[in-house]
Amino acid sequence: MTTLLEAIQSSGARAVMVFSGGGSGALHALLSHPGASRFFLAGRIPYAKEALSTYLTEAPDSACSAETAQKMAEQAFKEAISWSDEEHALGVSCTAALQTTRPRKGMDRAFICFCSLHATSLHRLVLEENSRQKQEEEVSRFLLEKLDLFLKTEAKK
Repeated sequence: MTTLLEAIQSSGARAVMVFSGGGSGALHALLSHPGASRFFLAGRIPYAKEALSTYLTEAPDSACSAETAQKMAEQAFKEAISWSDEEHALGVSCTAALQTTRPRKGMDRAFICFCSLHATSLHRLVLEENSRQKQEEEVSRFLLEKLDLFLKTEAKK
């Protein structure tokens, strides 16, 4: 994990990260690793429906969808540009539907999106029924692995 975090932090990207429903373990991992300020600009966690609607400036059809993840990443990218140059700015989003105590439509899942000046990359993860903690760990790890791949691809451009 240390090598993965170091690769992300030393990528040259400057990120705003936004989470709703899960995946914030990735943020914790990045902030727990020395040198986080090389990569991390700001984080947002609009968890409640009202907070997510405010963040996106409109109510999403579904809080956990590919469309919502992309809108979140685009908004995060706009924020990143305000604190970094466009070339290095990065928006990272994760919206997840993890184990819960209330009835929910659909399966446990997560959508992760990365938005830069040159590319947008969207990923879907379907989660097996497991404890919420295990699902959170799985989503967070998936996010960090996909982020590392995205940054390596961006570096080749």
